[in-house]
Amino acid sequence: MNKKIIFRIILIVLIMLNCFMIFNFSSEKSEDSDITSGRVINRIIEVNPFTKNLEETKKEKIREVMVYPIRKSAHFTIYLCLGILVFLFCETFNIENYKKILASLMFSFIYACTDEIHQLFVPGRSGEIGDVFIDTSGALLGIMIVYTIYKILKRKNRL
Repeated sequence: MNKKIIFRIILIVLIMLNCFMIFNFSSEKSEDSDITSGRVINRIIEVNPFTKNLEETKKEKIREVMVYPIRKSAHFTIYLCLGILVFLFCETFNIENYKKILASLMFSFIYACTDEIHQLFVPGRSGEIGDVFIDTSGALLGIMIVYTIYKILKRKNRL
């Protein structure tokens, strides 16, 4: 089997795993999602030298402030990964760059929309248009990172 086909298959599996992770996180009831976010926040507080030795009341205030940015960062990051994977998959085809970028971005945007619709049916969760924009922005950054790396490598004749 040709290397390009093997690479495509690997990317499809990774894209499916990434989408499964997104679906899984979105399927968590709000209480479970809060617990997941809380674990991440607690870990950050406990490893940070500026916060690990604070009184518990101060740590709790920090936790309250960190919930929103941590949750939105998770959205951004997991879709950044999706954007990278989908663009790498598109890169295996001999089509114009703008079509690769557009296809990758549209896939990520549509998946983000379906993910938010899915959350409307999960107890305690809601679909947020703002999350679609955060998700799509993450995917766009991932796409642009890979595209930029490819452009640099092509200029140096390494790709």
